Amino acid sequence: MLSTIAIESLKRRKTTAILTLLSITISISLLLCVDIIRSQVKTSFTRTVSGVDLIVGAPSGQLNLLLSSVFNIGTPTKGIEYKSIASLKSHKQVSWLIPLSLGDTHRGFRVVGTTNSFFDHFKYGDMQSYSYLMERHLHSRFLR
Repeated sequence: MLSTIAIESLKRRKTTAILTLLSITISISLLLCVDIIRSQVKTSFTRTVSGVDLIVGAPSGQLNLLLSSVFNIGTPTKGIEYKSIASLKSHKQVSWLIPLSLGDTHRGFRVVGTTNSFFDHFKYGDMQSYSYLMERHLHSRFLR
């Protein structure tokens, strides 16, 4: 009896029912898309910054330091003195340290000043080292 009344009510309000159903469908689809994008961004970020516990730099915004040092996006922060790096490196809780200096460009590519520890410890993607990327890039350039 109650289902018959509900069906008859939906038949009389067909346009309203269709619009309501359509808006619910769009809302759920949008919510699922946002959740998928959020999880993909989180996964990508986690893969990019894996193995790094702390990023130390000159006083600036935290986001600016992260974006410029890890993702090479934005303006690099000011540098810190080398004696600060040496004191961090000598600390007993620091197992490895990568000094990184960014700023200049050459033919549109950012120049990176660092030590060999950058190629030993810094990983990208699925924990691949930059030395592998450099070898692959140089190999492909010489084969042309």
